[in-house]
Amino acid sequence: MISRLYNEILENKQRILVSTAELKNQLFAMVKEKLDTKWITYLPPTNIPSKNILAIDGGMWSKETRSGVVFIVDAEAVLYDGRNIKRVDDKVLIDAFRPGNHAKERISLVMQLMELQLAIKNGDKADLILLDGSLAKKIGRHKVTEKISDIDDVFTVDDIISLKERESEEKMHKLLVAENHYAISLLIEKYREKLLFISKNSKSSDIFGQPYSDVVVLELFTQGIGYTQPMEKTIEDKYVVSKKASRIMSNLKFYTSLVRLDKDGRILKFDFFERGKLLEFINTLAAISVRGYPYPLLEVHKDVRISRDDVKRVMRLLGFKPKQEEWWPSQFL
Repeated sequence: MISRLYNEILENKQRILVSTAELKNQLFAMVKEKLDTKWITYLPPTNIPSKNILAIDGGMWSKETRSGVVFIVDAEAVLYDGRNIKRVDDKVLIDAFRPGNHAKERISLVMQLMELQLAIKNGDKADLILLDGSLAKKIGRHKVTEKISDIDDVFTVDDIISLKERESEEKMHKLLVAENHYAISLLIEKYREKLLFISKNSKSSDIFGQPYSDVVVLELFTQGIGYTQPMEKTIEDKYVVSKKASRIMSNLKFYTSLVRLDKDGRILKFDFFERGKLLEFINTLAAISVRGYPYPLLEVHKDVRISRDDVKRVMRLLGFKPKQEEWWPSQFL
């Protein structure tokens, strides 16, 4: 079977290459006019004064067993002063959930909340706060019939209140969403002007309206440092679960721009609240980017990433047996 596949590839290689080139040309013809108006080539000035930059990221690992889902989450905040990176704060948690009922989403919400807590606690140390991931994704689209106030008056940056709910996974999930929303609102209230959310992947096609994402279009047809005109977005109240957070975030405007920080770099998505801050953000980060990605975020990502070796050690400590290599399909094991 596999030899037949290789033969098919060799026989059809040229046809496939011609087809993809034609598709690229067709796409360029459809987006060229908008490219000329939406993408702005930019040359940042030299000798930009350095800023204190707080970068925050998290990592997670989980393993499903017959009785539950064991997980580890971590988060770290590093401070970059223009020359050196300093690890200023971190969090780690290991726990287990019963399977099902949004178990993996709850784990992700725990990690995100730890990141937000670190940002709230340490944001006063920096001129700029970088958070990995988009603002829209952090808020999510969790519709509820009634907003929750259980978390609003007991929130703390040192604990995760939602995890105390152990009787109902469904209620824990709702509380985790509310706790995240309250943390986001508090972060906005305290540090709005210096908040910058950066995501490496965006599937949005709001700018060019093509079956391809805007990021794909820009990576295919633009070069050099630049950005798209900021697009205004609104945080919809129906997706804000915390009652107190709703007072701050309901119908709040923010801006999105697709940015390249280095001539050979990838396109990144910036979410921020002050439209006039975009060029300041680009000037600061272009000077310290590594292959187009902000150096402080790169460093903190390395720290929080849970590697395969880490997983093996954790499994040994927990007494889990390593998976045996067998011919039997994994779904039957």
